[in-house]
Amino acid sequence: MIEKSSEDERRGEMVWMKRILLVALKLFLLAVVTMMIRFQIPELRYDFGVRTPVEVASPNDLSVARFGRPTFVSIQGKPDLTKAAVYASHGVPFTYFLLEGYGSKLVVRAPEKVDPEWANIDLHLGRLRPFPRMPFSRSVRAGFQQLFEVSIPEGAFFLARDDAPRASGWTIGAVIFAGILWCLLAYFFFFHRYVAHAVRLSTRGRPGFPSWPARTRPQSAT
Repeated sequence: MIEKSSEDERRGEMVWMKRILLVALKLFLLAVVTMMIRFQIPELRYDFGVRTPVEVASPNDLSVARFGRPTFVSIQGKPDLTKAAVYASHGVPFTYFLLEGYGSKLVVRAPEKVDPEWANIDLHLGRLRPFPRMPFSRSVRAGFQQLFEVSIPEGAFFLARDDAPRASGWTIGAVIFAGILWCLLAYFFFFHRYVAHAVRLSTRGRPGFPSWPARTRPQSAT
């Protein structure tokens, strides 16, 4: 009896461990989809935001209180090509450089390789956001420190040049897909069994629906 009791306890512990791991896996999957939605929502808000650029007149205008979220802006300043570096992301080359008058407080990214003629460009339109929220911010900060001995401060900003607000079917579809996926996962993970049980109870005994006794055991004919 003692051995049987201890074996039952071990089985019970294994069952609870499996349930806990299963719940943890479900929560992890929901968290992943939630992060997908949180990543896409700011993109969607920017794409459908104001299409008239906000003018940034000086470095003093750059503050998290004013530009805490992605904003379409126009900034005047000539590129400092002595501090320009090419960084390839997924095989696509981007050029990162600073602007005269802004120093390391503003990092600009151009979606192409720049040439000496860029030194005459003094107007830049694009998406402005705090530097820590840009893709690959750590790699870019390390690159400026290693190549030019320039330290990008924590309060710096990042300008994605030529990134104007425009509705994207990919972004809209991604948000809709992630939202539907989250709802389906939540339903099948936590609510399906209760809904199915309620449906079985509500249809039991109705005409046209089979009524089965719950948990019947086979009985001997004798």
